[in-house]
Amino acid sequence: MQRLPISKVIETTLTRSMQKVGDEVLSPIRGIRMRTGSVVPFENIPIRNFRGRPDRGQPILDGHFIYAGQNLDVGRQGDPWPLPAPSEKFAFWLHSFDWLWDLSIRGEKGASLKARTLIDQWITIYGNWNAYSWENDILANRLYAWLCNWSSSLSQDRIEHTGHARRQSTMRQVKKLRQTFKQTPDGVPKLKAATVIALAGLFHPEKAYDYLNRGLDLLDEQIHLQILPDGGHVSRCPEQCVEALAILTALDQALEQRGAEGSPSINRALERLRHVVPFFQMPDKGLTGFNGGGRGDINYIDQLLRFSKTSASPFTYCPHTGYQRIHQNGTVILIDTGETSPFPFDQEAHLAPLSIEVATQAGRLIVNCGWNDEQAVSWRPAMRVTAAHSTLCLNNSTTGSLVKTGLKAKLFPMHIEQGVEKVDVSRREQSEGVWLEMSHNGYLPTTGLVHRRRLYVNDSGQDIRGEDSVLVPVGTPPQSRNAIPFDIRFHLHPSVKATLAQDLHSALLIQPGQVGWRFRTDGGPMRIEESVYLAEGDRPVKSEQIVISGSAFADGDGESKSNRVRWSIRRLEART
Repeated sequence: MQRLPISKVIETTLTRSMQKVGDEVLSPIRGIRMRTGSVVPFENIPIRNFRGRPDRGQPILDGHFIYAGQNLDVGRQGDPWPLPAPSEKFAFWLHSFDWLWDLSIRGEKGASLKARTLIDQWITIYGNWNAYSWENDILANRLYAWLCNWSSSLSQDRIEHTGHARRQSTMRQVKKLRQTFKQTPDGVPKLKAATVIALAGLFHPEKAYDYLNRGLDLLDEQIHLQILPDGGHVSRCPEQCVEALAILTALDQALEQRGAEGSPSINRALERLRHVVPFFQMPDKGLTGFNGGGRGDINYIDQLLRFSKTSASPFTYCPHTGYQRIHQNGTVILIDTGETSPFPFDQEAHLAPLSIEVATQAGRLIVNCGWNDEQAVSWRPAMRVTAAHSTLCLNNSTTGSLVKTGLKAKLFPMHIEQGVEKVDVSRREQSEGVWLEMSHNGYLPTTGLVHRRRLYVNDSGQDIRGEDSVLVPVGTPPQSRNAIPFDIRFHLHPSVKATLAQDLHSALLIQPGQVGWRFRTDGGPMRIEESVYLAEGDRPVKSEQIVISGSAFADGDGESKSNRVRWSIRRLEART
C-alpha cells in the first residue's frame, strides 16, 4: 500500500528530521511535542460535538440514565456500574458511553466533573478487562466517545493519579482494539474502530507511528469496502451515511489540529458523504426510513452538514447505493431501487424492493414502518419484511428471507439468506414531470413473476400517479396458470388522517394544517388497516395503512386488469 502523506511525516519525525530544542524534540507536525526520555500524552485536540443534547445530559447529572424507554436510577452521587442494567440493549448503550456526548455538550464544570467521575468509576471495576464491556463494538464506541470528548470534559482533571489512570486505561483499551480489530463487527463499527486507532496516535505522540499509521491503513481498507462511489454506505442505510460522515469528520478535525493531511481516500469519502446525506433528507430535514434507519436526530444532522459546509443541491439518484429521488416543488419522493446489501453488510438490510416514501412541505405522507435503535428488539424482524414497507407483497410472502434457524442462524444472525438480485430502473425527466419505470426479480424464484412499478410526478409535485403490475418475464415460461394473491401497501405517517370513501376505491388523506390529498385506485377493493411507525421515538406509534388487494394470474403479462393496479395521489385545493 502506498504510504500516506501523514505516514511520511511521522516516519521523518521519528527517524531523520527531529530537531532538538533544549530538552525537547519538536516534530514537523504542528502540535505534537515530545520530550526526550518522557512524553506528555493526550494533549488537547478539540473536536466538535454534533451529537450531544443538553436536555438529555441533565437527567444524568441528576442520577437518571434513560435510554430506549428504560431508566436506571442511581441518585446524584450514585454509581451505575455495580448495578444490573434493565436490558442488554441498555447495557450496550451504558458501556458504550453514548451518553457522554450529552454531558459534554453542556459545557459546565459540574457536567465535566460528572463525566470524569463516571469514567473513573468504570475504570475501577472494568478497566483491566471484562468479557462483555470489552467486546469490540462496545470498545470502539466507548473509545470514540472518550477521545472525541477528551478536550471538553476529560482533560481538565489535574489530580495526577486519576488523570494518569484514565490515560493508561484508554491506551490499554486502544491496544486491545488494535490487536483484535478483525473481530470487530463489519460495517460502521469497523470504520469507527479504525478511526479510534488513528485518533489514539494523534492524541499520544509517542504512539504515532504504531497507531496513527496502522489506523489510517485500516481506515483506507474500510472506506474502500464501505463507502460507495456515489457516497452511499454499502449497508444502504441512510443513517449509516450520517454516522460515517460524523466519524470521518472527527478524524479530519484531529488531523487538522495536528497540521497533517489525511489520505486521498478519506478526503474523497468525506466529499461524497457530504453530498449524499442531503439526498436522503425529507423536507423536515430528517432522513427516510429505509434499510434499518429512521428519521434520525434532525439537529445532529443539520449541525454536521453546516460544519461540512455542504451547499450543493441533492442529486436525483444514487446508482451504486440504489435509490431514486424526485423533488418537485416541495414534494419529495424516495424510492428503493437497489439490490439487497451484500454479505456481511446485510445485518440491518430490509427486504423491500421498490418501496417508496413521500413527503410534502406539510409533513410526511407515505412512509415505511422504519426503525431506530431505541425501539424494542422484539420488533426488529417484523420491520425487515416486505409488508412493513410501501410496496407490493405477492402471495402473502416476503421478497427473500432472513437467516432464521440452524447453524447459519448461530453463525450469521440477522443476515439475509436470500435477497433481491436484480433491479432495473429507467428514468425520464421532462418539463412537465418525471417518469420512473422499475422492476425487480425478488418473487421470480417462488412465483415466476416480477414486480414492475411505474411512477409519474408532475412539475408541481401535486399529482402523483403510479402503476403496480406483476408479469412473466419475456422468454420465461410461466410456473403455473393459477391466481396468486397480492397486496399493495401504503403506510401512512402517524400525523396523517385517512377516511375511506364508500366506493372502496378512494380515500381522503389529511396532513397537519388541513392539507388534503385524494388517493384513488382502479384496483381493489381498498381498505384501511392499522399500522405502526418506528422511525423515531422509543415505542411504536400507531398509524394506518392503505391496502389494495387482488389476485394476479401466474401467466400474466402485466397488462390485464387482474395483474395491474393503477393509483394516484392528488392534492386537493384549499377551501377558502
